[in-house]
Amino acid sequence: MKFLINLNIMLVSCLAIFPNVVKAEEILLLNLQYRSDTTTTREIQFYGNDIDPNSTSIDDSFSLKIDGESIEIPEQLYRRLDRLRRSFSYDSLSGGIQEPSETRVICNLGGPAEGMILEARYLTYNSEWKIVDHEMRPVFGMAENCLFKELYTPVNSNAREDARGVIEILNTLSLLGHSD
Repeated sequence: MKFLINLNIMLVSCLAIFPNVVKAEEILLLNLQYRSDTTTTREIQFYGNDIDPNSTSIDDSFSLKIDGESIEIPEQLYRRLDRLRRSFSYDSLSGGIQEPSETRVICNLGGPAEGMILEARYLTYNSEWKIVDHEMRPVFGMAENCLFKELYTPVNSNAREDARGVIEILNTLSLLGHSD
């Protein structure tokens, strides 16, 4: 029994000295869905071990999956995606997210509604700038035809451009690393 207690103390001491031994769980940060009507036809998911885009660390870890398959990309590209999401992942920089309007636009195109929805881990801060809540929510929608109506967008123009940049990066990675 004493041996087990000493072993436990030694293990805890090692973990305190070497914090990199325990890898933090990665959390979904960005999710790009390609939609055909209500069906998701392709999905690109960006994960990281820190939900706060305002902090960086040498212990940050990231991963990317395309349709559930892990894809390796350069560290600089992971960091770029993490930096870009900052401007559209909380209200004070995004200006809020506009929901799709209910306007009826006449579209004579037949077939399914085609488009992309970018979801991000959306953060709520308190007055001390501590994260008090987070959830995945749609932040940007891009139509591929006039039937697609899920056109979410950040109010702030810089946030819109950063969201569009994320879509372009993820879409390019999808085209380069994955063929239908």
